[in-house]
Amino acid sequence: MKPTSKQLSALQRRIADRYSASGRSNAEIGRLASVHPSQVGRICSGNFKTVSANVVQVCRVLGVKVPKMSESARMDPDWAKANATLRRIWDQTPQGAATIRRVLDAIADLHVPEMPADSTRSEKQGA
Repeated sequence: MKPTSKQLSALQRRIADRYSASGRSNAEIGRLASVHPSQVGRICSGNFKTVSANVVQVCRVLGVKVPKMSESARMDPDWAKANATLRRIWDQTPQGAATIRRVLDAIADLHVPEMPADSTRSEKQGA
């Protein structure tokens, strides 16, 4: 997700401040966040432009709140509502994302796509 420049600057600053105050090494944070220590170093130095899963995990370990990012204004309103619901129920952990994905996969397996009206009409005409 791509944050606004203001959100990005604020998040980078909060991460750097918490990292300095934590006294933890990149390796220790990486182990707790399941993120490679070199990636932890880049994140804690503010070297990122999107809020990836790794950034979220480092924030979780450091106790930094990740701001809600604005989605594209071109997003379909119905999808925006579904997306907002997903974000509300996600606890921002890889395990939580995996659980949501499994539930959505189960729903997708139950969903039987409707036949387009045109294909139904042409089948009847061909019979």
